Amino acid sequence: MSSDPNSKVKLALFGIGRMGQVRLRALANTPRLQLVAATDTKPGSDELAKEILPPGAKFFNDPEDCFLKSGAQAVLISTATATHAPLILRALELGLHVMCEKPIAVGLDITRQVVDFARTKPELKFLVPFNRRFDDSYRSAKALVESGALGEIHAVETAVLDQQDPTGFFVTFSEQSGGIFLDMGVHDIDIGRAFLEPTKGIKNSKKQVNKVFAVGQQAVYPALKKYGDADNGWGLVEFANGKILTIHVGRTLKNGFEGPTRIYGTNGYAIVGGNANSDRVEVRDSFGVRTSTTPDAFALWNLALQNDLNEFALAILDNKELPLKPEDALEAGKIGTALQHSFRTGLPVFFDDEGEPIFPVPDNTTINGHVIL
Repeated sequence: MSSDPNSKVKLALFGIGRMGQVRLRALANTPRLQLVAATDTKPGSDELAKEILPPGAKFFNDPEDCFLKSGAQAVLISTATATHAPLILRALELGLHVMCEKPIAVGLDITRQVVDFARTKPELKFLVPFNRRFDDSYRSAKALVESGALGEIHAVETAVLDQQDPTGFFVTFSEQSGGIFLDMGVHDIDIGRAFLEPTKGIKNSKKQVNKVFAVGQQAVYPALKKYGDADNGWGLVEFANGKILTIHVGRTLKNGFEGPTRIYGTNGYAIVGGNANSDRVEVRDSFGVRTSTTPDAFALWNLALQNDLNEFALAILDNKELPLKPEDALEAGKIGTALQHSFRTGLPVFFDDEGEPIFPVPDNTTINGHVIL
């Protein structure tokens, strides 16, 4: 496509729910993308679209109509997880560039099918935008690592911790999300892979992971037990190159959102997001010293949510490489799925020489209240 600085990619947005509306706000600051259409099948979406879509953007109740009649060159998929894979496949089939929120799918077989099909369309851009990869602070840390200042990176500790949700929406959503390690932890897994470079120093590039192990609890939301899920989970990943990733995923904070990462090298370590302050203001009064906290992940990574859109547009317009490949989403999905299985069974999950998780099935098929199939 044209490298004319005034040219734009015509984009259709699939899904105008919570994440879709976050993306709409970011699109307002993305000059190289032109939103020409949106679609959502939920009842009442047509009325919502009238309120939130910019002038000139058409709304379609039927996704297929949006594909065929919107005139879009690319799609941004922000729909429910179960719809991601079929929408990605249809878009690629029609010759459209695709950006899709994580994960590609809950099941690994479907994820592989999508990644395999994407390989047959090398002329199309396909991005699953793990937001920390597009965050300026994480990019500064990556440059520090690449400079050698920290020495050899041997371990990463990372966390994503949400504020408690009084509605408990995610409890029922757990049934279709794949569980906390896939739904939330996939972000931690991806940034851990980015810093630990799991293919570095190994002979068999397929086998990136030796084993994983996870534990968790239902500290605040006991209803998660029937879905085999947790409101706090801890995971340990041993990569085949000997490097270690530990993650903590949680949904029970009272103060707001936190997402710190520690990157350990042989010459020192770096911390990204070490405090949760929303600004640099401190109030000092009779109650002591206090600061305000970042309310949610969207506030913390608001610029990252613009950066990924801008880079997606430039990749299309100027045929540039994207910082992430579909295979990164697949590898993170394998680890997240393995961690969730480990939590549910209480057993470690090993990976074979083809890089596939070997899911153990215990004799007692009901573990943590979840039936293991």
